[in-house]
Amino acid sequence: MSRALFNRSSTWVKERFGGRVQKIPVDAGFSCPNLDGTLSKQGCLYCNNRSFSPFYSSAQLSISEQLHKGRAYFAGRYGCQKFFAYFQSYSCTYAPVKTLREKYQEAANSEGIIGLVIATRPDCISTEIVELLKEFAGKTFIRVELGVESCDDEVLSSINRCHNVATALNSVKLLSSAAIPVSIHLISGLPGEQPDHMARAARIVSESGADMVKLHHLQIVNGSRLAELYKLHPENYRLYTLEDYLDKVCEFIASLSPKIYLDRFIGRVPLNQLLAPVFKGIDEAEFQRRLESRLRKLNLEQGAEYAATA
Repeated sequence: MSRALFNRSSTWVKERFGGRVQKIPVDAGFSCPNLDGTLSKQGCLYCNNRSFSPFYSSAQLSISEQLHKGRAYFAGRYGCQKFFAYFQSYSCTYAPVKTLREKYQEAANSEGIIGLVIATRPDCISTEIVELLKEFAGKTFIRVELGVESCDDEVLSSINRCHNVATALNSVKLLSSAAIPVSIHLISGLPGEQPDHMARAARIVSESGADMVKLHHLQIVNGSRLAELYKLHPENYRLYTLEDYLDKVCEFIASLSPKIYLDRFIGRVPLNQLLAPVFKGIDEAEFQRRLESRLRKLNLEQGAEYAATA
């Protein structure tokens, strides 16, 4: 068997839990400070939260009901027995601590759930939130997925993200100091990016204290503000081809510390909600096969350029 060219998150999970653990997305009815008027009412330029929510994930159902449906679906499809409750929709630390504790506890008490994966924004992490997460980490596995999206303040401003890079790095530091694993989420292809943005982002992530990084390319989804702008002036946006994006991911991997794990490269958006770009027939597994082939062709592996720039 050939040597792995990059660290997969599945390896990280198997080393800790002895096998596959399937994430079950749940919608716990959270909001977002970038939508409710606290920071903005417009949201991020590209955002339509429903574009990545599965059929069984709905705030109209209880957390327990959603997990029951998700458990039946994944057990039947993959034969899974171990699951993470994945608080995915909106900003899942954006609520009073009492509310968060109740929602997290309901998930943690559900059958087959061995941990919680909590997606949120950097500006929704505080000392009080970290203390709550530490409380749960004493009883079950906890990982935070932190939506950083870009390591360039100008890009963050252009997409109406309403936080900066310093806030993101401070949030990672708070979580890491509490021994809570962190996965940083990044989007490549955002308006205003510099040509070397992937290499620079990889170096920043490498020194941040994060355990994982989760990537996807910019996708224009119906219902987002970006979709309306794109329909009016598509010439203003340079969207990745599959080959473009493969090259960008290779650049990122080569500049990333070999200590960090990679969680994902492709965002899953239903075709009836995806405006552009469309990578026909490309799922996560196929993308990773093509990525490995491209890395071998370029004679690259994770960290190949990291030591030279660290």
